Amino acid sequence: MPEQQVYDPYRLIDDVEGLLIQRGHRPERLDGRTGDRVAGASRLLRGLGIDPLRAPGDALDLDGQIAYHSRVHGD
Repeated sequence: MPEQQVYDPYRLIDDVEGLLIQRGHRPERLDGRTGDRVAGASRLLRGLGIDPLRAPGDALDLDGQIAYHSRVHGD
């Protein structure tokens, strides 16, 4: 059985953004579109036979749910 390949979708987003800048584009991370970026990166990885997987430490909520409250409650 082949070894499982994994890659962080957030890292892929950063990688693609850097590549686009090198190619003369000006990518912009629009507010409220994080889900679209992560879903697209994850889908691309799966299509290439690589499992999207974040490092466990990156998935921890170390900001005390500030990001969650701002998305849900706008505060």
